[in-house]
Amino acid sequence: MRALSSRVLLALLPALAVSQSSPSAPLANPTQVPCPNVPLIRSAGPPAQQSLSSGESSYVSSRADSVLPDAWKAYLDNVNAASSPPLPRYVAEILTCPSEGLPKLGIATSGGGYRAAFFGAAALTSLDGRNTTSVAKGTGGLLQAATYLAGLSGGSWLTLALSQANFPTFPELIFPPAPATSPAGDPNAAFGGFIPQFDITAPGPTAQDTLAYIEVLLAESKAKQLSSGLPITITDPWSRGLARHFVNGTTAQNVLGNGTHGAGILLSGLTSLPSFQAHAQPFPIVVVNSIPPNPNVSEIVPGDSVPLTSEIWEFNVFESGSWDPSLGSFIPTALLGSTNSSNCMAGLDQVSFIQGLSSNIFNEFNVSGGSLQASPIGPLVSLVEASFPGESVRYDAGAVPNPFKGVNPATYTNANEDFLALVDGGSDGEVVPLQPLLVRARGIDTIIAIDAAADTTENFTNGTDLINTAKRAALFGAQYPFPAVPATPAVFVQQGLNRRPTFFGCDEAPGTPMVIYIANGGPPLDGGAAPVTNTSTGQTTYSPQEAQAFLDQAYAIATQGIDGTGAGWGTCLACAVVDRARARRGAVREGVCAACLARYCWTPPGSQGSHGAPHRPRGATTTNIMMRGDDR
Repeated sequence: MRALSSRVLLALLPALAVSQSSPSAPLANPTQVPCPNVPLIRSAGPPAQQSLSSGESSYVSSRADSVLPDAWKAYLDNVNAASSPPLPRYVAEILTCPSEGLPKLGIATSGGGYRAAFFGAAALTSLDGRNTTSVAKGTGGLLQAATYLAGLSGGSWLTLALSQANFPTFPELIFPPAPATSPAGDPNAAFGGFIPQFDITAPGPTAQDTLAYIEVLLAESKAKQLSSGLPITITDPWSRGLARHFVNGTTAQNVLGNGTHGAGILLSGLTSLPSFQAHAQPFPIVVVNSIPPNPNVSEIVPGDSVPLTSEIWEFNVFESGSWDPSLGSFIPTALLGSTNSSNCMAGLDQVSFIQGLSSNIFNEFNVSGGSLQASPIGPLVSLVEASFPGESVRYDAGAVPNPFKGVNPATYTNANEDFLALVDGGSDGEVVPLQPLLVRARGIDTIIAIDAAADTTENFTNGTDLINTAKRAALFGAQYPFPAVPATPAVFVQQGLNRRPTFFGCDEAPGTPMVIYIANGGPPLDGGAAPVTNTSTGQTTYSPQEAQAFLDQAYAIATQGIDGTGAGWGTCLACAVVDRARARRGAVREGVCAACLARYCWTPPGSQGSHGAPHRPRGATTTNIMMRGDDR
C-alpha cells in the first residue's frame, strides 16, 4: 500500500480548512476556543434524584405542551378508524386529556450496521403518521407522539441521519425522490440518501478509485489532527466514510468526488433546525460504550468486548456524559473534548464522528501483531499506517479527551485517564439502547424496543440484548428500573417472543416502563417469503433493489402482529402504549385491551400476572438457539 502523497494532502487541505475569522463559519474540524465563563461539568445529582439538563428539560416540556396533545389526538383518530371492536373509553380519555398526563413514549433502535438501520427505518415507518399505509393499519402517528428516540451503532446512523436531515419521511431519507441539490453557498443543506449501492469503505468501481477515496478520508482525518492536535484513531477515517451516507452534503454523483460531505454539521448544531425549533421531532440520543483502563474480564458477557459494569455514555444535542452513579456527570456537547476552564474545544461533536464512535466495532478484532492486518479492515489499516508513519494510531477505539479526569476517583473507572477510549454502543452486549430511556429523571412510561442484532449464526435476533439489559439494570438496584424478561435466549425462541411483538412488564410496579419488543427474529410469520432481513453486519453495500426488498420485509415483520396477519395489531399496540397512564388513573383493563394484553404480555414464571400462558405463534421453534454469529 502506498502512503498518502503530499500532493494529495496539499491539494485537499485548503478545502478542508476552517475559517476561524467568521463566528458563523461551520466548524469543519475541531479547534481550540476560549471557554465560557460557566462551569463545564454538570453533576446529574445523586442516583435517586438525578435531573435533566436545562436544555433537554425545556425541549421536552415545550414538545409536551405544543406538539404532543395534537399528535396523540391524531394517533387516536388513526387507531379508532382501524379498530374493531372499539377501544375502551379510557383510551380516548387518556389521549385527549393532556392536563391529566399523556403517556410518555421512548423508542430505541438497535445496532447491527446497515441491517439495523434498514430494519429500524421500516419499524419506524410503521409508526409514522405521514405514511398512509401505517395510518390505515392504526399504527401510524406514534413516532410523532414519542418523546425520545435513541439509537446506537447502525441505529445511530438512522437516528442522527433522520434528525440532521430535518426529520423527513423514511422513503425520503433513504431514497430521495429527486437528486439532492443544495442552495448556493450551503453544500451541506441537502441529504442525498443512504446511497447504499456505494460501499462505506470500498466504494470505487476499481481498486484505484477505492484507493483514491480512502486517501481522501485520510486527508480529512489529517486535517482534523492538524486543527485540533488530537491523535488519529481508526474512528476518524471510519466516520468520514459514514458521513458520505448518513449526513447531509453527499449525493450519488459526488460520493467519490469533492465536497464537504457533512463536515461542520455538529450534533449540538441540530438545535437550529426548523423541526427542532418547532419541537417536531423526538429528542435524539446516541449511546456509546467505553473501554475501561483495566477491564475485569469476569464482567464481560461471553462474545462481547466491554464489561457490563463499564460506564454507558450518551450523546445528545445539549450534553454528553454518563448517568451511571460511578460518574453521573455531563459536559456540554458543543464543548466535547474540553478538559479545563481556560482553553476549550469546539467542533469535535461532528455528527459523523458521533456515529463513528457508536459503531466502532474494531475493538472486537485482535489488534495485536498481524491479526488486525488479516481482519476485514486490514487494507484500511495498511493505508493508515503508511499515511501516518511513526505515529501511534489507536485501532480499537475512538479517542476523546476526558473532560471528567479527576471526577469521582473512587468510583469512576477513567478518572485518571487523559482520553476516553470509546467504542460501539453495543460492545457490552446491550445492542438495543434502552439504558438512556430507563433514567428515572426522564419518566418514560413505555419503550418500543426495535431489535435487529445478529444473535444467531443466521444473523437473527434471539432476545440476548434484553437479557443483558436486565442483568445490567439489576447491578444498579432501583436506578434503572427494567421489567422482568426471560432468563435465556432459549425461552425467547421456544415461546416465539423474538418472532412476534411481545409486551414485557405488564404487571410491574409503578415506575417501571413497559417494553414493547419488535425483533428481527425470523422471516414473516405468514411463511410466504424467504428471509432477506438477516444480512451480515459486515455487509456495507446494498443495491437499491436489495435495500427495498429488505425494507418491505422488515415492514411486514413490524406490522404482522402475533399471528402473522396483522389483524388487531394497531389496537393492541394502542392498549399497551396507554397502559401505564391507565394504571395511574386507577382504571381497570377492560374490553379489547384486556384481551390484547392477555395475548401479548409475557408473564414471568410463578408470577401472579393476569395473562395466560405465552402465545406460541407459527414459526416458534426450539432450534437455532445459537450464540452470536456476527459482529453487531
